[in-house]
Amino acid sequence: MIEKSIFSENILKILDSFFADGRRPHAVLIDGASEEEREALARLTARMIVCENKDRTPCGECEHCRKAKEGVHPDIITIKKPDDKKRFVKDDVKKMVADAYLTPNEATTKVFIVKEMQQMTEESQNLLLKILEEPPRYTAFVLTSDNSNAVIGTVLSRVVRLRMGKSVSAEYSEKAISVVKSFVDAILSPYEYNRIEASAPLDGNKALTEEVLGLLIGVLRDAVALKSNGKILLENLKCESEKISDNLNLDKILKMYEIVDVLLKSLANNPNYTLLSAVLCAKI
Repeated sequence: MIEKSIFSENILKILDSFFADGRRPHAVLIDGASEEEREALARLTARMIVCENKDRTPCGECEHCRKAKEGVHPDIITIKKPDDKKRFVKDDVKKMVADAYLTPNEATTKVFIVKEMQQMTEESQNLLLKILEEPPRYTAFVLTSDNSNAVIGTVLSRVVRLRMGKSVSAEYSEKAISVVKSFVDAILSPYEYNRIEASAPLDGNKALTEEVLGLLIGVLRDAVALKSNGKILLENLKCESEKISDNLNLDKILKMYEIVDVLLKSLANNPNYTLLSAVLCAKI
């Protein structure tokens, strides 16, 4: 049995924001704290996803909540490394990806809880990436890891991240946030030089490039949400989302989102990062 009362108010506030206005994230990464705490929060998140009462989730009253609480919901599936192995088995990850395309049994959404991503090889994480990039509308993922550094950058860019511990937050590096702030100002500038200058820190820096593009996707997504009076997810970049929403029309924002999305997907092919930042400046 998982009750909200075992989690801090800050954790619950952040988690509730993921489901604001009837939305639900297609993938969440929970890291930090203990394995038991991560699993408990993952199962609460899964309950929130399958609950049929979208105005108050989890309601604790519907059949989906009851089955999820009892651990017998057919649409909440847990995948982890076998007890006799050090790592996830690649075939198990392949099977999960294949199963993700099957429609749910009872709920409107099927949820895969992937436990302890630090025990998954980069090869297996890339298998998971394929489904995270274009998941079926009826499938969601809740990932856990002892720390976000164990998760490859391209996977990180496809999830909403929630860090547990003394400081609970959606976790991003200060450097990446700084670059995104500068780049948003450059986007709104009429001078291409400003975009080149803002993207300079990305040259040759794979990890920073992945994080910045992932954050930029989030800022553009939130700008679209603001256009329809929705709520944003990236509170620490709220000002940037508002700037884009106030100064660009919806078509322009969506086109920029598509450009960044394509560049983000190309990272898996080990591109020339200096060239990638040049492409980013030229197309946005």
